[in-house]
Amino acid sequence: MGRTDRQDDAKSVALKFVEVINAGDSEGLVKLQAEDFTLIDMAGDVSRGRDGWEDYFSAYPKYRIQVDHVLMSGDRVAIVGKTTGSHVPPEIEEKETVIWTAEIRDGLVAEWQIYSDIEEAKKRAQKQE
Repeated sequence: MGRTDRQDDAKSVALKFVEVINAGDSEGLVKLQAEDFTLIDMAGDVSRGRDGWEDYFSAYPKYRIQVDHVLMSGDRVAIVGKTTGSHVPPEIEEKETVIWTAEIRDGLVAEWQIYSDIEEAKKRAQKQE
């Protein structure tokens, strides 16, 4: 069974969201977020609303997402990749794999959740010391 136009649209929105994150464009992100946008971070902490990106970009201006693979199911998109310039120490970040899931609703990102193997990345980094 092939992809649908809806899946292609969801993928396009999610990848545009990453592109705008990589540009450090908090105003652009607001335009791509649903009014009731929800962010769930690696620790499972939930933030609702469109605020917060500007503070993160100020603290981590070199934050970037590298997309390695994209998976789709309906209006949900999973992005597998890595980051650079985040709050995670570089020696761990380079060994960490991150998955971002996006729920797309009416052409906007309604939910953005982050999963990470940071504990495994820490172990891998310690083994190389």
